[in-house]
Amino acid sequence: MKRLSRRSFLQKSAASLAVAGLVGCGGRDQLDQVTSASQLRVLNWPDYINPDLFADSVPVRNVDYSDTWLDNYTGAEQFGPQWDIVTPTNWLAAQLIEAGQVQRLPIELIPNHKNIDPVFLTNEWDRGARFHMPWQAGITGIAYDPALTGRELTSVGDLFDPEFAGRVAMIGEMREAVGLAMLARGADPGRPTKTDAEAALQDLIAANESGQFYKDWVFDDFAALLSSGEVVASMAWSGDAVQLQQERPDLKFVIPDEGGVQWFDTMVIPTGAQNAQGAARWMEYFYDPEIAASNTEWVQYISPVLGVQEVLRGRGGVAAELASNPILFPDDETKRRLFIWGGLESTADEQDLDDRFAIMAGLA
Repeated sequence: MKRLSRRSFLQKSAASLAVAGLVGCGGRDQLDQVTSASQLRVLNWPDYINPDLFADSVPVRNVDYSDTWLDNYTGAEQFGPQWDIVTPTNWLAAQLIEAGQVQRLPIELIPNHKNIDPVFLTNEWDRGARFHMPWQAGITGIAYDPALTGRELTSVGDLFDPEFAGRVAMIGEMREAVGLAMLARGADPGRPTKTDAEAALQDLIAANESGQFYKDWVFDDFAALLSSGEVVASMAWSGDAVQLQQERPDLKFVIPDEGGVQWFDTMVIPTGAQNAQGAARWMEYFYDPEIAASNTEWVQYISPVLGVQEVLRGRGGVAAELASNPILFPDDETKRRLFIWGGLESTADEQDLDDRFAIMAGLA
């Protein structure tokens, strides 16, 4: 199985995303035409779909499938009606919806819309998921090597412990890094205020300047750094950690006591797409629990589709083991400790936070 890397970020400033440039003639209250065309055009992240499902079973036969969405910043430059389905991360999807660049789902053509896990139906930017259907989700927590830390790590504060100075890897994703730092302060990244987010960013800047963190801010590279022992602990993505543990079962992944940051990449239909009907068929297919379970077996991230755990459990063997994995299927108590970044009230304030984070992390 090919190891999934959630992101292969190009080291580019967050300033490259200019939301104002995304605004088009669409509107979130308009009634969108359910268009139909002979071809379905899908833009997704690399290694984010079970190739057997795509090659053999997907109901839309004429599909132009591209896995060139490498990151949200450069990916935004590709977004537009030349695609029928695109899968941005939740925070970018929220901005695109607000900008009128995403059209309403033809839910009447997607009966399996009812299978969306309710946790994804309560986002302020799209209550009831009228404009998006999540593709895969993950958790940002802490991965570490207990043989090198000499103790268990349970808190976000452990990433700031001077004992590990220079040996802690951090991921260059603003909303997740700031979100964890907010949790360490007792603040809620699901409802971030400018004051709380600013304080969290200053905590990160101070720690970074003191040499607390590894010399470079990374993305999926954290797995290699942990595996080699170059760092003892890291901010980490759950799916990459689950895959890494297949090679290094001694490494641990934990959701901090204060909570973890949950994110998801989600399917949207760009305003003006030529094949909204085909997009609906694609969404309907991948929200069948049997199909979604097969995709989960391959990508090993959290499925947003109800019923997947039961399907995997019924298949036995390795699939049943996945069904018992608390990282793939968090219990209710754990779910209450997961926070999806809610976005600052001001888009300009969030862009400013993004820009200064990128400078701090050496990504600008």
